[in-house]
Amino acid sequence: MAKFGGFSGGGMGNMQNLMKQAQKMQADMIKKQEEVSIKEFEASAGGGAVIIKCSGDKLIKEVIIKPEVMADGDVEMLQDLIKAATNEAMGKAESAMQSDLGQFNIPGLM
Repeated sequence: MAKFGGFSGGGMGNMQNLMKQAQKMQADMIKKQEEVSIKEFEASAGGGAVIIKCSGDKLIKEVIIKPEVMADGDVEMLQDLIKAATNEAMGKAESAMQSDLGQFNIPGLM
């Protein structure tokens, strides 16, 4: 049989199989993205003084600030705690997404 482009005879059958595999991979990727997007990730700062909860699709779901943080009126400290907890929660969500989608091993995907 003749070879063309690395495929031996019956090239259309091979191409159809590749297309099916690609479609399955795409469906699997979408499913994984959806699974991660509904997970919740939590991070805290200041020994639990500020807690941020976000979803896997990086939407803030909850912000908890303990009242004692507000007692001294240090707005800059509160801002720093919120920023630190938010960055950590978002980082956890990003890591989970990369980890779950990393199994597909597609360069440049994430």
